[in-house]
Amino acid sequence: MKRNVNFEKRIRNAKSIAVVGIGENSGKLVSDFLYIFGNILCIGDSIELHDGLGLPDSKHDYYICCAYDRAQAADKIETAGLKYGDDYLMAEDCFFLLDDLKGSRIAFMAYPGDAKGWIKVLIFGYAAKHGRVTPRDRYKDILSGHYSNNNGNRYGRHLQQNNKVFGRKLIYASYLLLGCIESIQQLFAGKRLNEKYDHICFDSAADAIRYKKDYPYASGKVITVETLRAHTMASLYMKAVYFDRRQNGCGCGTPLNTLWIGEHGTTRLCGCPDYLDISCGNLGVTECEQIWDSPLARIMRLSVVNNTYTFCSRELCRKFNANKDGEALLERKADEPVNSFPDIIKVANDYVCNLHCPSCRKRILTKNDNNAETEISACTQALLESGWLDKADKLVVGASGETFLSKNYRRLLYDGIVKRNSIYIMTNGTLFTPAEWKKLEGRYEHIGFSVSVDAATKETYSKVRCGGNFDRLMENMEFLSGLRRENKVDDVTVNMVVQRDNYKEIPDFIRWAKRLGFDCVYLSHIWNWGTFTDEEFENNISMFDKTGKMKTELAAVLEDPVCKDPIVDMRWGD
Repeated sequence: MKRNVNFEKRIRNAKSIAVVGIGENSGKLVSDFLYIFGNILCIGDSIELHDGLGLPDSKHDYYICCAYDRAQAADKIETAGLKYGDDYLMAEDCFFLLDDLKGSRIAFMAYPGDAKGWIKVLIFGYAAKHGRVTPRDRYKDILSGHYSNNNGNRYGRHLQQNNKVFGRKLIYASYLLLGCIESIQQLFAGKRLNEKYDHICFDSAADAIRYKKDYPYASGKVITVETLRAHTMASLYMKAVYFDRRQNGCGCGTPLNTLWIGEHGTTRLCGCPDYLDISCGNLGVTECEQIWDSPLARIMRLSVVNNTYTFCSRELCRKFNANKDGEALLERKADEPVNSFPDIIKVANDYVCNLHCPSCRKRILTKNDNNAETEISACTQALLESGWLDKADKLVVGASGETFLSKNYRRLLYDGIVKRNSIYIMTNGTLFTPAEWKKLEGRYEHIGFSVSVDAATKETYSKVRCGGNFDRLMENMEFLSGLRRENKVDDVTVNMVVQRDNYKEIPDFIRWAKRLGFDCVYLSHIWNWGTFTDEEFENNISMFDKTGKMKTELAAVLEDPVCKDPIVDMRWGD
């Protein structure tokens, strides 16, 4: 059903709404609907109906029917004399209420005067605003069960077939033409732009942030194309998780309590963006509370509460390895209220680093360009002003760059006078000195470290951690070991990205970690982030073939008894 103002008014003005479930497993659908719409529609009465049962005796102003078989449900409910539209709707007819930006008056902008950015925002903005999902969009076939996470070459065959260059360019050209026609009127709006439009949309988060600063009176209307695309697809995501019958007993509840902030200020409700790759908003542009309680955030949490995990990557997240998807529906998780702020905040949006490891990048990046600095600074300021850093149980900083080099990460670590609960620092260890420890000590109840080392010898370290000083690192690690033995630090994990150059040193690496009294040795396989050709990566870098099977040389090294030590955590394990 298309968005209809009369239907919307009728639903919202109804004094009594009954949500009914008809058919097998309709109880799941009723619960899913109420989880998202109970407060939106102020529904206080929900009734579940099964096959053979009639409508409730009490009269309601309106009925919303939940069913897997729409035609069968309509036959049942219309036998009671109810008319579609006037007296009842199917639950999925209400999903358009979640597309809070679709149909809005949107001005497409590039700032200041970036022609390329303006074209991009017209193409993708127009498509998103009108609910047109482009062929490149990896979520386009989610309802058909073809969803595949965007990582490496994990696109499904259907996307490769639909992603032909000519067809894609033709579609984008039509969007550009329509977007230009639609945007002509904004050229004459001038200073009345803020009055005439509901939202002002930018392709670049940095441009959006600058515009908000220069025109604070219009800051509440500024959005990005990323936000526009996601929010105009909320009904699609809701439909996917609502009709999904998959179940998984992995028990993960991360989206209920975690916010991850990545490049450009993009946010996810998972500790790793590859595992749940749907943005809930841009932290540098949108208010923190609006992101945390957005329709998309609620839908992502629903997929966890009802145990479907519709949007999670089965290929990458190991929490699914021991709990394969089944056919039957599991019981729902306990319906516990979600805090008004994330319990765990993970910040990984600054890429400056004093090393250039082949597993990560081709060159050293010690200073951000103007756009990146604008975006990162805005996110840092938003977090500091939100009060979340003082309320959250745990702050995790790093993973995308070197924590002790980034001035923005250091602001998160050291700004403020309130003693925080927990900090977990991800670092390469080369800049963690006794002087840095003095700044940290006393600011947190609990402190943990994850240190990327990748080698057990100086020779290998020079190959896999380019630009680092092995001797200085070993001194810093001895100092960290002393802090751990004195229980001034709660937890230390040392990481090795396993690859052709270092796999033989795995046993010695584990012995070194045990000698220093560290808690965990985390072994992960290397990913190709564009630093190698596919052929070079498979033949000379990775210790796994393209199907994910471990190569025999690595398997032989892992036969060493020390590799079975309880402190060893293998990323590729079950």
